[in-house]
Amino acid sequence: MKFKNFVEFSTYLDNLGLFHMDMSLGRMEMFVKSWGGKPDFPIIHVVGTNGKGSTSSYLTAIGCEYGLKVGTFSSPHFVTPRERITINGSLLSEEEWCEVANQVMEIAPDAGLTYFELLTCMALVAFKNNGVDLAVMEAGLGGRFDATNTVDPDLTVFTPIGLDHEKILGATIGLITADKADAMRENGIAVTAAQVPEADKVLKARAGELGCRIYDLAELGVVAGLAPSLAGEHQKQNAGLAACAWKLFCGERGLEFDEDKVRGGVVNAFIAGRLQIVDSEKTYILDGAHNTQAFEALEAELDRSAEKPDAVIFSCMKDKNIDVVKKTLFRLTDGPVIACGIKNNDRAYPADELAEVLGERAKAAGDIDEALLMLTSGDKTVLICGSLYLLAAFYTRYPEFLEK
Repeated sequence: MKFKNFVEFSTYLDNLGLFHMDMSLGRMEMFVKSWGGKPDFPIIHVVGTNGKGSTSSYLTAIGCEYGLKVGTFSSPHFVTPRERITINGSLLSEEEWCEVANQVMEIAPDAGLTYFELLTCMALVAFKNNGVDLAVMEAGLGGRFDATNTVDPDLTVFTPIGLDHEKILGATIGLITADKADAMRENGIAVTAAQVPEADKVLKARAGELGCRIYDLAELGVVAGLAPSLAGEHQKQNAGLAACAWKLFCGERGLEFDEDKVRGGVVNAFIAGRLQIVDSEKTYILDGAHNTQAFEALEAELDRSAEKPDAVIFSCMKDKNIDVVKKTLFRLTDGPVIACGIKNNDRAYPADELAEVLGERAKAAGDIDEALLMLTSGDKTVLICGSLYLLAAFYTRYPEFLEK
């Protein structure tokens, strides 16, 4: 199969199914073997529940501050899948996407790669083509069977682990952590953010079994004066984790650890949809909070800034446990909570059902356009949260807010 243009490739990608998963690594292993095995560029693998995207962005920006060429693989995307693969923060052209996709198809024509696997393979090929000095690869879901877990990383970074995707990864923090812990490598090196005791215990035990050196932030010392461009106290923790990961990476690669460059990278980092405040006809607070930990961080930051939204537009996937975030959701505003549907997303909670589950203050809107029309002139500040796919619908309407 050969793709003639980006539209043809996009159609093929869509037909694979964004949410089709097959929890095994055979297809990826087939590709990596055919491709030639471990790439000749170092890889930092970012795994966890919350803060993966932000931490990856900080690592990318720090690498760029050092003058390195950094390839970054992240998920999900908001408007175009091209957002998932960047070189020094910049998207590849549509033409280059087609070239890379065709290369992957030539390397492993019969692998039967899923949506996420194909993009993972494309990231590896694009990074090699562009001669990157470093790849920062964000895990999609879990660790054990994640497509990003087929290429040995030079460093594994664990962001805070919490309850999410319980139907796939397990119903407890321990089970979820056990899955993510398998991203570590035998005799490898890892660093972890502060974890709840159950997660910390599982990570340390698995590291011991593998002979993997795992560091806590406290062991590595903090970089003073980190001032992340991303809002929220939790972003200071994410930036601190990235700084400590970078310290380990420098030690492994023989680079000088320069605190000024780390601070510069943290200031320059940007990722959309993480407590992002934008002004249009109203002031919108955009946040991808979609689980208990993320909602707690969101509430803490709104309390700290004394910001009380006049209304909330909320959506989530059908597999989410709404009970754990419902109380927090209604504390965030004294106004309406609009339960919003997401077009062309089979996993999304239908708006009417979501409104019913949320309760009496909730109103249903079929999609983001309808939800925005339901806002009144008194709704000056509006929080949009609950799902990155909801934010994607917003960015499709307002693409200018995807950039810093």
